[in-house]
Amino acid sequence: MDKKRYIAEKYIEEAKQLHKENMVVDAHLDLAAEIFYRRLGGEKDIIKNRFLDNWKYAGLNLIVSSVFVESQLLPSMGLLNTMDQIAALYEEIDALDDELMIVKSKEDLRKLKTAHKIGILLYMEGLDCIGDHVSLLRALYEMGVRGASLTWSRQNMLATGSGGSRDKENPKGGLTKAGREVIRYMEDHHMFVDVSHINDDGFYEIAECATRPFIASHSNARTVQYAHRNLGDDQMEILKNAGGIMGLNAAGCFVGVKNETATEEDCLNGLCRQVEYEVGKIGSEHVGFGFDLCDSYYRALPSFPVKNYVEEDCLTSYAQMIELTALLLQRGMSKDDVVNVIGGNFYRYFMDILPE
Repeated sequence: MDKKRYIAEKYIEEAKQLHKENMVVDAHLDLAAEIFYRRLGGEKDIIKNRFLDNWKYAGLNLIVSSVFVESQLLPSMGLLNTMDQIAALYEEIDALDDELMIVKSKEDLRKLKTAHKIGILLYMEGLDCIGDHVSLLRALYEMGVRGASLTWSRQNMLATGSGGSRDKENPKGGLTKAGREVIRYMEDHHMFVDVSHINDDGFYEIAECATRPFIASHSNARTVQYAHRNLGDDQMEILKNAGGIMGLNAAGCFVGVKNETATEEDCLNGLCRQVEYEVGKIGSEHVGFGFDLCDSYYRALPSFPVKNYVEEDCLTSYAQMIELTALLLQRGMSKDDVVNVIGGNFYRYFMDILPE
């Protein structure tokens, strides 16, 4: 279907202008892992060939790249795979140093506005690679890591994950002693804490022991689409009161869209419904984008194609961010609220959390 049939051109133009004039942030992309696996398969210049044009079209200023270690590499290969991913990401950024920069501090964030570069902020999607050796966070920090979730959906020596996206029950179990020590270390060293992928018990314990704002980088509203990975209304309220932000996840199973039958229009409207619900519940100051676009990552894995794999992304590429913003405007969201959601909130959050 021609997108102009359901999005008026004037809103497309307004969206382009907003993305040009304001900060635009995606708080979650498995970039480091995808680069590593594609380079392993013989590809070169992955960011340049697969991402950069769409990032620039969307006006992106900051991308938060996760380091994610597949379960079959744990525990023995976890730390090596982590370092491999970080090294591969740095090599790609070095090759595009006139277009990209690594972000480690408030000063780096400020430079994004004047250097006309896209920033990459590095964080760990799960700290399985350190076991319960909290001291290893120092090494990750020196490599540029500035945040982490304690765990992915699985259990490790720090916490219990949310379980599989289609599991009927949320696993039980809170933070371990080492998990609480990790939270203290990250807060003391100006690293952000991410609660996406942790189970409910762990969420409430982080909320209890955290002294600084934390985020759910790529989690949607459970009321709109039930999934353990999404946040309940009470959790959204706790996140808001802590000064945190939740990032819109674009996976259909968390949005509430069946991608195998949905149209592009269905997908974009589904994303809008999530944003509108979240803004209505906790205010536009606590909502952002954390798309977690995974289809390209899964295609990069050596084991692909996965049997019965169904594409999940509700955005075909980052270029579609413009259409999402345009549709939010067309559906009645104010420009001020949209500016918060497309990146203003996450930019302010990282300016508050990161070291000077």
